[in-house]
Amino acid sequence: MALRYLSPLLSYVLLLFCALYFQTVASGQAKIAQEFFLPEKAQTEASNIYQEFQGSFDSGEHQRNKIFLSSPIGNLHHPLSKWSFFPGKRAGLRFDEMTSLQRYLTQEWVRLFVSEVGQLKWNAIVGLEDVLKDLSRNPDSGEIDASRDTGQYALALFGKPGVEDLWGWRLEGHHISIRFLFRGWKLISTTPSFLGAAPTVPRSGPMNGMTLLGEEERIALMLVKSLKPSQLKLACPEKPVPSDVTLGPGHPQRPEASGILRSQLDRSQQMLLDALLRIHLEFLNPSIYRSEWDAAVTAGLDSISFTWWGPLVMKSRHGYRLQGPTTIVELVRVTGSPGHVHIVRRSPGEDLDSPEMLRDLQESLKNPSD
Repeated sequence: MALRYLSPLLSYVLLLFCALYFQTVASGQAKIAQEFFLPEKAQTEASNIYQEFQGSFDSGEHQRNKIFLSSPIGNLHHPLSKWSFFPGKRAGLRFDEMTSLQRYLTQEWVRLFVSEVGQLKWNAIVGLEDVLKDLSRNPDSGEIDASRDTGQYALALFGKPGVEDLWGWRLEGHHISIRFLFRGWKLISTTPSFLGAAPTVPRSGPMNGMTLLGEEERIALMLVKSLKPSQLKLACPEKPVPSDVTLGPGHPQRPEASGILRSQLDRSQQMLLDALLRIHLEFLNPSIYRSEWDAAVTAGLDSISFTWWGPLVMKSRHGYRLQGPTTIVELVRVTGSPGHVHIVRRSPGEDLDSPEMLRDLQESLKNPSD
């Protein structure tokens, strides 16, 4: 009952803490994270949706070949490894090339792998293209930027789910790059993953006044504003705000450790750091999210560091990095107002554009699993 009198954000943070606390009490100790396999129900649904996609093409092989790509996984030029968050053409079947059934199947497919929150986020980001199109309109000629198009987003599928040794998929377009790779039904990687929003608070269209990717900034601001002067010296290096995320396309390397460690925070600050990590991971399907969280717990939450760049003001340019053994997240507010935010999530050793992962994939193709 008391939660109704708290701010929605603080209530959210407290609920996250309670979930973590009771999970810890129930288990008595951190459990070693196990390999994650897609649940049986999701396996069946993935196979069924894949078959529906195959049967949704009425004529020729051209459109079919756009979504079912056969290029071998494990090289830097493969769409699972080569990525971008700028507008432009993508490998795969574009939304404006899809039938209404295929658009429906795309929503059902992605929903298998991301959470309901994640589903709302990526769809809202797609919707922002209409806002950007209106903002690009020349007041004199009426011309618009043709690259601002919700139809430019594309879905690509690689291999048959659960049948081929390696299979995966990617959804990509302006400000979105989502990928998943499996070996059989075992999850291999979900990174690199990218989400962006501009403007973060649209002033027109059906999302007028809504805030996109706001919690990812607000919780971080709550954390950095809670730090004492001695802690701020550790968390806030005397460096300018990066012009953009430093771990974007072509930059899978683990950055040099910096910032303040979770072990150097008090309990309330640790709650905020945990909530910040969770808000990024909960983009994923709940079962995948729990696996990623368990991996972070097993590796040691206290080894996670937090670095903040820039002023402690929402509408000013700023950025931060969460860096742990299993997950690294960077957020940069590229422009202050109107808001323009970029977020990249990486997993050291699992990024599909890292040389180490590409070597492992190439080796596995030479020696496929039984």
